[in-house]
Amino acid sequence: MSATETIKNYILSDCRMDSVGIAPASALAGEPEGHRPEDILPGAKSVIVFTRRIPDGVIQAAFRSREDGNADAHSIYAAYGSDLTPNMNVFFMQFNIAQFIEMTFGYTAMPVPSGPMQNVTPVNVPLPVFIGPKKNAYILHPERAAYAAGLGDLAWNNMLVTEKNGPRQVVGLVVTSMELDRDWPYGGPRLCDPETCGVCGRICPTHAIPPAGGEADVVSVAGNTVKMAHINSNACAVASLGFRGEFAVKGTLPDLISSDDPSDGELAEAYAKKPISHHSLDHYPKHYCGKCMLYCPLGGWKERFFDTGLSKFDAGGLAR
Repeated sequence: MSATETIKNYILSDCRMDSVGIAPASALAGEPEGHRPEDILPGAKSVIVFTRRIPDGVIQAAFRSREDGNADAHSIYAAYGSDLTPNMNVFFMQFNIAQFIEMTFGYTAMPVPSGPMQNVTPVNVPLPVFIGPKKNAYILHPERAAYAAGLGDLAWNNMLVTEKNGPRQVVGLVVTSMELDRDWPYGGPRLCDPETCGVCGRICPTHAIPPAGGEADVVSVAGNTVKMAHINSNACAVASLGFRGEFAVKGTLPDLISSDDPSDGELAEAYAKKPISHHSLDHYPKHYCGKCMLYCPLGGWKERFFDTGLSKFDAGGLAR
């Protein structure tokens, strides 16, 4: 068994992840300065990317709160589908994988936080990292790394989507100075076609995701060009961080922002007023929304949720 196969087997068997791929560090050379593998690990050769699916039972808990009014069920989704367990599970596995590589092969390996737990909001920072002037919610871009490693496609809503699970998985990253056998970027037919679907843009409560044909970003990943929606991150924050009472799923939320498209200053002022009880461990919980992930029809959504009676939402009907 080669070194690459040994590492992949460890991730799938010992760490119990669902998929793993490897991209050369050069595949992410087009990322912004400071957010490339070599910027955080000089001499980086490979980026190991893996995924862990979110259980259907957890996803459907969000449907119970949104469709049935069972607010307590949303706690299940918040804990196991959004901020805590899935990201912490990957968080710890990244550490274990880095240790395994260094102890077994002697190369440097760096675990890279890739979910909400990667960064808290210090008192001297007026906004969470994914909104405001910087708009960098990542150290390395996990979805683009996963695409470069052949684990799936990049969707209109900027998320990694796979044929099996759609966008309902979390992504982990380890950068290493070890040169491993690479996997090639996803090369199948586009899994997400906003022209024939468009659910994410239509269901977004603050119009943060433009409809098909709207403003887009074109990115280069591993030599491939991918077109995705230009996400209005400030608008996304209004819903995902729960800046208005209408987005409360359990208890109440104060109306801190009236606009769907607030300025950086308006967000900073509202964030400063947000009670600490409305924060989670990562300081910026996204579980108040997530509709673009919850209701994406990819990954057999109809068969898994609509046909089984777990959701009343007709994604196909909305897409048309």
